[in-house]
Amino acid sequence: MARANEDDIEVLRRKINDHCIYRVPPKSKELPAMGGGFYTWQFYLRSALLDARSLLTISQHFWRRYGGEYRDAPFQIAGVESAAVPVITALVCSAAERGITLNAFTIRKNRKDYGRRNLIEGTPNDLPVLFIDDLTSPLHNAFWHAVHALSTHGLMLAGHAYVVVRKQERAVSPLIATSIGTVRVESLFTLDDFQLELEDYLAQRQTSGTASPAA
Repeated sequence: MARANEDDIEVLRRKINDHCIYRVPPKSKELPAMGGGFYTWQFYLRSALLDARSLLTISQHFWRRYGGEYRDAPFQIAGVESAAVPVITALVCSAAERGITLNAFTIRKNRKDYGRRNLIEGTPNDLPVLFIDDLTSPLHNAFWHAVHALSTHGLMLAGHAYVVVRKQERAVSPLIATSIGTVRVESLFTLDDFQLELEDYLAQRQTSGTASPAA
């Protein structure tokens, strides 16, 4: 089975840096922030997460990290719709290629107001839940929404969470404590891996001699 190598990971990093971060000049009011104020950059990872090569790289990295751990202490995976769905799907399919039947389910952002009024879609089992998302941090609403949903259904978090981008600098502790378990957030990338501010990104593009794509 192919394994993600540094070249694959660098290709994905560049794809995110060049095509999945929206940057605006300082004092711009184009990106209203939650709670007031304005962002100068924001991740939009969907174009990477609907790309076959990107998903293959993510899956290979995940199983290189968790293949042995799954054999020793099986888990199930879950994440909040809709950002986590492409990654969850890729991991379930890549698990099957490795002879693993990986249970997975998704968590709705809001409970349905008709029919069974589901909050969880799919069928959880009794195994610890390894949280999956495109990005997260201790301040990320989707993570805490997942914690609430899992707690309500009597489920426990596994000791790790897995995301593509951890929205913290690498030196910051990746541990998040919750009432249903403390998790260590594993990720392919942290904020240090990208030029987040528009000025820094344009300077990097100029230094590399590459024309800047449209933001």
